[in-house]
Amino acid sequence: MANLFCRGLALGTCAVLVACGPRGLGPWQEEVRLSDGRKIVVERYEEAEVRQPIGDVGAAFLTVTTLRFVAPPELATLPVLSTQYRPLILDFDPAIGTWFVIAFDERACMQPIPEAIHEGIMDKTGRVNLRPNFEYRLIGGNWLEVPVGSERIGLPVNLLIQRMTVESWKTMRRPVPLAEKQRLDSHSRVPTQYRTIQPRIGCG
Repeated sequence: MANLFCRGLALGTCAVLVACGPRGLGPWQEEVRLSDGRKIVVERYEEAEVRQPIGDVGAAFLTVTTLRFVAPPELATLPVLSTQYRPLILDFDPAIGTWFVIAFDERACMQPIPEAIHEGIMDKTGRVNLRPNFEYRLIGGNWLEVPVGSERIGLPVNLLIQRMTVESWKTMRRPVPLAEKQRLDSHSRVPTQYRTIQPRIGCG
């Protein structure tokens, strides 16, 4: 079984990750409960790099991750999302009539303070990240990045965070069920920013 490891991002946030081999983790499938009550199945894959290992502990950062609709069949033709940020939510927004994804930048607090200030990501103290999340919307057959809407703040995460059992479910040729996701991600070690969408995170 892959080793779970958790490390505080240099200035205070903690990513709950699975150590990945050179070829990454997955692909695996998982059930996803939408806000309207529907249950769908998606397929995910991720590649990561490990930095600053200390013994068996290190920090892993995504280099690329993909999310593909699998079921029901009418969704399987929708385009694949590819991003360098960790997907937290996949849902359909009836107000705008399209799908959206919220993804988290796990490198946010690792940026040098001067560059971060210049980019408007941190305040002058370097303690507050002003843009931890990214939103993608499916518009005109393409996933487009848009500003995260205020209506997204506080939404509960519905994509799997603790992924130490995904290979077992893959071997059984079954998607990770909702009950297993709840069992894993309800653990107290999962940080707040991986439970609900936060407007900002502390970096110090």
